[in-house]
Amino acid sequence: MIPRKSADYAKKIFELGGVGYSLKAVTIRINKIVSLVGSNYRVLDIGCYDGTIGSLMIKNNNEVYGIEISEENARCATERGLKVKIQNIESRLSFEDNFFDVVVAGEIIEHIVDTDFFIDEIKRVLNPNGFLILSTPNVASLGRRLFLLLGKNPYFEASFGYPPEARAGHIRFFTKELLLGFLKYKGFQIIKFTSDAVNLSPDGKLASKLLADLIPTLGRSLIVSAKINKKEPKI
Repeated sequence: MIPRKSADYAKKIFELGGVGYSLKAVTIRINKIVSLVGSNYRVLDIGCYDGTIGSLMIKNNNEVYGIEISEENARCATERGLKVKIQNIESRLSFEDNFFDVVVAGEIIEHIVDTDFFIDEIKRVLNPNGFLILSTPNVASLGRRLFLLLGKNPYFEASFGYPPEARAGHIRFFTKELLLGFLKYKGFQIIKFTSDAVNLSPDGKLASKLLADLIPTLGRSLIVSAKINKKEPKI
């Protein structure tokens, strides 16, 4: 895994609100995820960063656990009330079977090598009536479609260091069809599919939440809520 950014990153993005495209879109995404989680659940936040999102879930009367690889971020998340374990999220999760009502994996799956194992572990720690909330960048967002139409790089990475403006450690890229199909293949039933914002300017400072609600396949992120399908998936 690529080391997490500093513990101030999530706090800065959330607290600055709608300044700039990424801040606006991330704020929308955070609010949608927190809303999808609901209240009165035992929740696991995979890759919990500094606990910014987890603390909002706690305010909704959830018991929130976190997994984080950065000791600095884990310390901040613990101070915000999360019960944090420091571990590599690509290894076996340090929880017993059927332990959680909800698992949140926000902007994580695009970093994972063995996505089969990752989703299988999420299923293992979810109780039979539990559900998964997952978000990941949309490779078919409006902005990326326009970049491809012009023959430009749609923020793909050649390596962990190049190009500098795109480096984020992403090794998986998803469309709505691929993501939902994969979750169904792994035994989940889709409850809701949505997005955060559609960029309407090259720098993303002009973005529309309404358009993302109407046509989520054009949005910057794919946001999915899914529950365990008690029927065997067709493979």
